[in-house]
Amino acid sequence: MGKGNTLFAHVQARLPWAAFDRAVTQLRGDYKVQRARCRSHVLVLLLAMLRGQHSLRRIENGLSARQRYLRAFGIGSVDRSTVSHANRHRPAEAAETLFQGLLTQAQARAMRHGFPFRQKVWTLDATVIQVSTVLYEWARCAQDEAGIKLHVFLDQDGVLPGLVEFGTLKTSELKLARQRLYPPGMVLCFDQGYFDTAWFRRLTDGSVTFVTRLPPRPRYEVLKERPRDGASNVLADEVIRFTSNGCRRHYPRPLRLITFCDAATGHLLWFLTNQMTWSAETVAAVYKSRWQIELFFKWLKQHLKLSHLLGRNANAVRWQVLLALCLYLLLVAFGHQYQVPRSELLWRLNQYLFDDTTLSKLLKHSYQFQP
Repeated sequence: MGKGNTLFAHVQARLPWAAFDRAVTQLRGDYKVQRARCRSHVLVLLLAMLRGQHSLRRIENGLSARQRYLRAFGIGSVDRSTVSHANRHRPAEAAETLFQGLLTQAQARAMRHGFPFRQKVWTLDATVIQVSTVLYEWARCAQDEAGIKLHVFLDQDGVLPGLVEFGTLKTSELKLARQRLYPPGMVLCFDQGYFDTAWFRRLTDGSVTFVTRLPPRPRYEVLKERPRDGASNVLADEVIRFTSNGCRRHYPRPLRLITFCDAATGHLLWFLTNQMTWSAETVAAVYKSRWQIELFFKWLKQHLKLSHLLGRNANAVRWQVLLALCLYLLLVAFGHQYQVPRSELLWRLNQYLFDDTTLSKLLKHSYQFQP
């Protein structure tokens, strides 16, 4: 079985291996390594995710029968101890090179968002992977609670994870958001958990547009009511200013508050923004697009088994998360090329991964499985 003819060979060929190999050399990731080198470890983890193997035991049992196939890719042992050792000792920074290379390719092909303006739209949020307090003591934040938190900036052009940061439950989402530098002209969308008027002022001073929800606690006064379309779901469009001492001290300027009725649920939503020229419907649509990041988290956990971690240390977690994101970007690229949904792509790869075919034949239904 030649490695160049199998479906997995065509998939892994899309990875930016040249940049990865340079990073491994700089990091000395393969220094004195006899087996389970960095490239081999990448391929083993990708195979595990593509085949839905979410434990070291399943990786060992599922891939050990494919030794002839694996040797064609330079993969040696796939026993649990070898994969676990590589998870702990191979530098996960090398996987970041793969992620950045695939992201650059995906951004070049991504479709622009459908909003009536040209600025880039980024959504900010975090998700938690719950873990055992005994096995992941380094991720413990309380006696009976531990978790690993992923902070993601999602580019609405193509729904791409543009930036990912790792932390534990102790890591403040707002603190990380305040530490970032945002280019002027961008649009940042986030939920009410990031409410901080001092940060809002920094964003406004930096010419960054933000759209969020108003939490129930701030007091404000209405400075002006803006005209609205009576046929829309916008119930009010107002220019406000905070009156509570802390909020007004940190953000004394006017803001825009839009009261919106969700047609599906009948719930009232209050959107807060420093953007004064867009229509109220556009502001509501920008915030509605924030739901894409929730779907993104759900897809990663459900389809790439990100809730089932393959290692107990921080380096292993970084390896798994970064390669899950790499696989997501590969599926996005293939989906864009062949106009096939990501879930169907993943299923077909799972079924025919070791077959002597190409993705083009498989997705055009010109390939018939030969037992």
